[in-house]
Amino acid sequence: MKKILKLGLLSVALLTTVVVNASNKVKVEVLASNELSITMSEVIEGEVLSVSDKKGEVVFSEILSASSSYTKTLDFSKLTQGVYYVKAETAKAIKVTPFIIVPDQVKIVKGATKTYNTPVFETENDIIKLDIDNKDQHEVSITVYAKNSSIPLEEVRLNAPKITKNYNFKSLPVSEYKIIVYQGDYSYVKTIKR
Repeated sequence: MKKILKLGLLSVALLTTVVVNASNKVKVEVLASNELSITMSEVIEGEVLSVSDKKGEVVFSEILSASSSYTKTLDFSKLTQGVYYVKAETAKAIKVTPFIIVPDQVKIVKGATKTYNTPVFETENDIIKLDIDNKDQHEVSITVYAKNSSIPLEEVRLNAPKITKNYNFKSLPVSEYKIIVYQGDYSYVKTIKR
């Protein structure tokens, strides 16, 4: 019994470590008055790191190669004053960290970092299960369209920390359908062929 209890506690500890590490995958911090240091762990080939201004103009972008650790130091001394965003697009989420540039200084906007988790779609026998981890509780809109139609088959708006929806396409005509998920400022599209 003691051995089973020890194994159970060990499993919980390992799982907690994995969850904590996943939530700390991206770290943004001020290095010097005009510099930011951006660190990412467990980088998967194709993940993207970018910096844009308030209008969406990209001032830095890099597609990353696979590595256990990635660090980039960026000097913003030549940029104009204003609001900017560090965006790290990973396989499972988009993390957006706002910062401001004021005379001779870069400041991270405390408490304003947002994470948009990528929706997970599971398909089995023409039934689509959609799961969204929405811890930051962004407004989520889910719309289902048939091919070449501008009239939605279903449209819902939700705001919950965990969202699960099931869509049954069995009774619908054989065609192509799209599920579009808007989460905060980001959208995801899943195409279903049946």
